[in-house]
Amino acid sequence: MINERRIKNPLLPLSIFRVRGLAAADATQLVAFAGLLAVFFFVTLYMQNVLGYSPIQAGAAYLPLTFGVGIAAGVSSQLLARIGTRPVIVGGALIGAGGVYWLSRIPVHGSYLSDLLPGMMIFALGLGAMFVAVTTAANAGVSADKAGLAAALLNASQQVGGALGLAIFSAIATSRINDLLASHTQPAEALTSGFHRALLASSIFLAAAAVVGLRVTNTRGEEQQPLTDTQRETGALEGEPEQVLSEAAA
Repeated sequence: MINERRIKNPLLPLSIFRVRGLAAADATQLVAFAGLLAVFFFVTLYMQNVLGYSPIQAGAAYLPLTFGVGIAAGVSSQLLARIGTRPVIVGGALIGAGGVYWLSRIPVHGSYLSDLLPGMMIFALGLGAMFVAVTTAANAGVSADKAGLAAALLNASQQVGGALGLAIFSAIATSRINDLLASHTQPAEALTSGFHRALLASSIFLAAAAVVGLRVTNTRGEEQQPLTDTQRETGALEGEPEQVLSEAAA
C-alpha cells in the first residue's frame, strides 16, 4: 500500500476508494460470498455423504437453483431503477439468509423435494437479487477509465470472502463432527450435525452482509443533490444541456 502511494502509475490507485459507496459494496460482497460459497460446499457434501447421491445427481439437484437465480436477477434489474440498489441488496441478503437457515435444519434422512429444494430456491432468489445490486452499486460513480479496476476489486472481494468462509465454516463443521464421532455417534448423524453448524454460521454471515449493505450507495434510489455554484459554472454534470438546467433548477 505504501508503494502504491509513491509510484507514478500505481496498479491500485487508493484514490478509487474515495468513490462513494465503493468500499461498502466490496465489503458487502466479501461478507456475503463467505456465506454463499459455503452453502454449495456443505449442501453438496450432505447430498453425497449422507443421502448417497452420485456426483451427477448432486449436480443436477442445483439446476432449479440456477433458474431461480436468473429469474431473481431479471426482476431485480427492473427494481433497481425504482427503489435503488440498497433495498435490493439488504432484501436479497436477508432472503438468502432465510434460505440458508432453512437448509441448516435438514434432517439425516432428508428428502430433496421437502427438505432441500424449498431452502435452495429461497436462497437462489436472494443470491440473484443481491449480486445484481452489489455489482451495480460497486460501479456507480466510477469513471470509465477506472471501471475495470472497480470490477477487479469486487471480484477480489468475492474470492477472498469465499476462501475465508470455507476456512471458517469447515473448522466449525469439523470440530462438531469430530466431537460427535468421539462419542460414538453414527457417522451420518455426526456429519449432518456438523453441516447444521456450518450452514447456521453461513446464514449469520448473510444477515451481516445485509447490515453492511446499509452503507452502500443507493444508486438510482436517492434524490439528486443540488448543484453547487462551481458545477453550474463548469457544467460538471454529464448529459444534455436541457437535463443539466432542469436538475439545477430542481
